[in-house]
Amino acid sequence: MAAAAVYATQVSAGEYLHPYGHHSASPPPTPLSPTLVNSAHLTERPSIKLRIPGGGSNIVNSAVINSAGQSLYSVSSNSKRTTLVSCKDKVEVATVEWDCASPRMVFRRKKIRCKEWLPLAGPDTETRMLTHGDVQLTWMNQPTSGYLIPANRPGLAVARWRVKSRTDELRLEIFQEALVESGLLEAIVLSVVLLRSGRSLGDSSELIDLSNPRYFSTGFGSFMR
Repeated sequence: MAAAAVYATQVSAGEYLHPYGHHSASPPPTPLSPTLVNSAHLTERPSIKLRIPGGGSNIVNSAVINSAGQSLYSVSSNSKRTTLVSCKDKVEVATVEWDCASPRMVFRRKKIRCKEWLPLAGPDTETRMLTHGDVQLTWMNQPTSGYLIPANRPGLAVARWRVKSRTDELRLEIFQEALVESGLLEAIVLSVVLLRSGRSLGDSSELIDLSNPRYFSTGFGSFMR
């Protein structure tokens, strides 16, 4: 489903804003502390709110559901492959092949290694970079939450996710700055699936144990209760 179509069904025309301008490629930004994210920007802008039942522990076999209860995407997996499919037109959005040392995927008919599409921002970090066209973004992740920050708007999150521990549901909120960028909604959904898959993307020697206290800090506040 196109991002603009999803956006139009959940945000009134009066709330529609123009996207931020494109910029030429620049060096990867220095990862921000979660405390530097402007919380006011997270509550005052139009957005869509998605939920992924079971996304906390098994996002690779789940569905992405909007606030109206409609399934936008399905995610299905076996030991070798994960597939993301648009429920509207039954089109395969992406396929990830896990059965190799460096997992590969096909996204929008383009083959690429997962670690190249969603690379680490640096050594000894789980912060990852996401490039979409001319837009560079950074996923700042913690064990049960994360913020997506554009390089040209430090402190302004364009998406965020959080796992609700009581229900094991993953909540994903995407703001209008991301929704007006063609194709970025699908890229965000796919990146969250990869981040929460529990699989190595080929650039680390071991899987990340998200329950390990050494990956935990308390910088993020709660949202979408």
